[in-house]
Amino acid sequence: MGKSTIFFGQPIFSQMISLLNKDKITASATSHKSDHYCKRFSTFQHLITMVYGVTSGCNSLRELCGGIVSYGNKISHCKFDYSPKRSTISDANKRRDCAVFEDIYADLVIEHLPGLSDSHKQLVIDKKVYAIDSTTIALFQPIFECVGRNPSNGKRKGGIKSHQKLDMQAGIPVKVYHSNAREHDSLFIQQEGVMKKGEVALFDKAYNNYALFDTWNQDGIFFVTRLKNNAKETLLEEFDLEEATPDTILRDAKIALKYKDDSGLKKQVELRLVSFYHEEKNKAYYFLTNLFDLPAQQIATLYKKRWEIELLFKKIKQNFPLQYFYGDNKNAIQIQIWCTLIALLLITVMKKQLTRPWSFSNLVSLLQKHLFSYVNFVDFFNNVDSYAKEFVKNKGNPDDLQGSFEFH
Repeated sequence: MGKSTIFFGQPIFSQMISLLNKDKITASATSHKSDHYCKRFSTFQHLITMVYGVTSGCNSLRELCGGIVSYGNKISHCKFDYSPKRSTISDANKRRDCAVFEDIYADLVIEHLPGLSDSHKQLVIDKKVYAIDSTTIALFQPIFECVGRNPSNGKRKGGIKSHQKLDMQAGIPVKVYHSNAREHDSLFIQQEGVMKKGEVALFDKAYNNYALFDTWNQDGIFFVTRLKNNAKETLLEEFDLEEATPDTILRDAKIALKYKDDSGLKKQVELRLVSFYHEEKNKAYYFLTNLFDLPAQQIATLYKKRWEIELLFKKIKQNFPLQYFYGDNKNAIQIQIWCTLIALLLITVMKKQLTRPWSFSNLVSLLQKHLFSYVNFVDFFNNVDSYAKEFVKNKGNPDDLQGSFEFH
């Protein structure tokens, strides 16, 4: 083979793992005592094994272990101490508390969030905006409480619901909570610390809780949602629409909604109601908010941005193997979901370094083929066409691009 300049000192997967702070992971493992009675398969080894599995798209433990073994001595360049057995991974997924992976994800968010925030994605207001929603992951066994109606054959699938708070500027979930599929969505936003003073939450009408909205009014927390169809509002004030207001804005008003507090006393919360007409769907939408200082059109625009969290769920489910799990217990399932979110975050950080535009799906698809290729990630994905020409020049077989960037 002729002289080539395309090779790099570490495989792409090693460059991906280098974004993990091993000292912090060790500290989290010590805090959770997750490495007690552990001889070789430490929390860090467990983490990179699972990240490899979800990133490469492995659908089973057999495929995961076989994939690691197939790379031979290359795994030592990716911080693997050895090739773990299926039984080792299975036991760790069952016994090592998933909470340590939750802490690892939280630490990674804190570390990388400033670099991911994009000022160009600043929305129409000068406050931090978050989208809140949940997605249900169906399971073939009733490991978590079942979801859906009773089928005719009497067998019901289990399901886990992942509640997420998406940072709209960074494009990653900054707070995640897992529950059984039966748990109502609104319980997530009632948890302490989910929303903070000055923040704006975008969510659908399933989260409506008038008592909570009244508390948020007092605490300086803002939101935009939709009015429920069966809501009984009382008109307090009708606002005049400015001349520049688009014709799609039908109404802007201040309303009151009644509720009962924990002691049974009747109270009411005062909110803003904006009516918006969608021309293509020939349908009127009614937005509920406590943002009174924004033009009515911007309220409708804000709610439209909520769709980005649906795109996030689509991105996760399409690019990572959440149809198949590496264990049949609650802990193993949650570990795999946390490691999927960690892989999503690491790939997002790496994608941020690129100047060439890549769709996330195309990036992951090519990344899976080159996890153990000895090329610089940024150079390769910015100049993939040049790398292909270099390969043809040195090997003369353009149909085997994957093998071009690996040492043999």
